[in-house]
Amino acid sequence: MSGRVLSYMNKIKIDQKQMFSLMFLFVLSAIVTSLTPNAGQDSWISIFIGMLGSLCLYLFIFCQIFNHYPELPLTGILVKVFSKYIGIPLSLVYLCYFVYITAIATRHLADTITTHILSETPIAVVCFLMILLIVYGCYLGFEVLGRTAEILLIWMVIFGLTGNLSVIASGIIKWKNLQPVLENGWLPVLKDAFLVSFSFPMGEIFLFLMFLPYLNRPESARKAGSAALVLSGLSLSWTFMLIITVIGPSGADAADIPLLNMVEKINVGNFIQRMDSIVVGTFVLGFFIKISLYFYAIVLGVTDVFKIKNYRRMIIPAASLVFITTFFIGEYKEEYGRFRQEIFPYIVELPLIIGIPLLLLFLIWIRKRFKKK
Repeated sequence: MSGRVLSYMNKIKIDQKQMFSLMFLFVLSAIVTSLTPNAGQDSWISIFIGMLGSLCLYLFIFCQIFNHYPELPLTGILVKVFSKYIGIPLSLVYLCYFVYITAIATRHLADTITTHILSETPIAVVCFLMILLIVYGCYLGFEVLGRTAEILLIWMVIFGLTGNLSVIASGIIKWKNLQPVLENGWLPVLKDAFLVSFSFPMGEIFLFLMFLPYLNRPESARKAGSAALVLSGLSLSWTFMLIITVIGPSGADAADIPLLNMVEKINVGNFIQRMDSIVVGTFVLGFFIKISLYFYAIVLGVTDVFKIKNYRRMIIPAASLVFITTFFIGEYKEEYGRFRQEIFPYIVELPLIIGIPLLLLFLIWIRKRFKKK
């Protein structure tokens, strides 16, 4: 790994609370999307099982890899274990994946903002302003992003409590919408749970292999990640259960943003209603952290792979690439949507999130045994 990048990571450190805040908001950003296309009224069960699966991945694969190389990001570990001839090409594949996810998340957020808030504003302007904000945050450094996440977490909790209490006070919950439980058996539930655990949203926790070296106490990685996955998973499971009780499984499947459809029905004494802004605010806060982390991973990874002196030199080129990619995705939005849900998890994310890390961990163990002998 580049000595300059390693030196930079040793200088910048965040504590366990900041890492937890980043992880929690990163996963919880999925609260405004549709996660389980097959499970219907059992989607909350799929999310809960998916949370358990992702927790196993994090503890028994990702944390084990990090424990062996606590000072290196993922790109550095790949080069260290596979050698530069295999590690660098693999790192470039991961960087392409980061660019793709960053562009998709940016476009999704921009579409939502232009639809529900700034309907007269060109989407290019919204994308540009969003990326400009992300660039500024990346320029300030990872420590600033960690402190920002701590503050945003407080607002996310406030939004969540306000929305939940308003739904309950409105009397619009119909628990019968959750029945019959397991109407189509376990197969649809487990299929969606599998996707949730290794793909979007919880499987993407593997991204933090790029950032765990920033922890001031490496031994706290297990605790911070486990707490973030469990709490965000329970929050997602509860929220989707609440959505189904309010708008039903068919309404949740048909909606682009099920959470938004639910809060539109809130009416507390003809006084508290039209709480769309809370959903959009939740969307913006969660996706700001998610996009920032993926973008920072691109910049850090490129800096590491190509041994660039200062990571800030790569911020503008990376931002330009993401900006251009958002428009390419926008032109084929429906095709990309189907590709992202039906094909991408199996041909891209399964190898990148489970396959290569498992092989990486296996080679680390083999090396360790040979060194002992």
